[in-house]
Amino acid sequence: MTKVDKTLEKWLKNPPQEVPKRRVLAVVERFFPGQYETKSGSHIVIRHEKLIGIQEYGPDGSFDIPVKGGQKVKGFYLKKLARTIRLLEEMEE
Repeated sequence: MTKVDKTLEKWLKNPPQEVPKRRVLAVVERFFPGQYETKSGSHIVIRHEKLIGIQEYGPDGSFDIPVKGGQKVKGFYLKKLARTIRLLEEMEE
């Protein structure tokens, strides 16, 4: 199990209260290369074609991860990110 896999498991089961934005971006870059953008430091917007039509995501298969004070991401959003990654992995199987 890689370090990123361990991080995702932790985020799913018992996410920390907050983590630095750079750690979140490292995970996002690994799983969504070229499919995300940062909006003025306050949001990370991820789009994936396989998420189109799923109720929890936008009509274009997008979801936002708010960045508190441009520096940290709250645990709730870490859990959502980890669930989304696992969902995409299941769709590929």
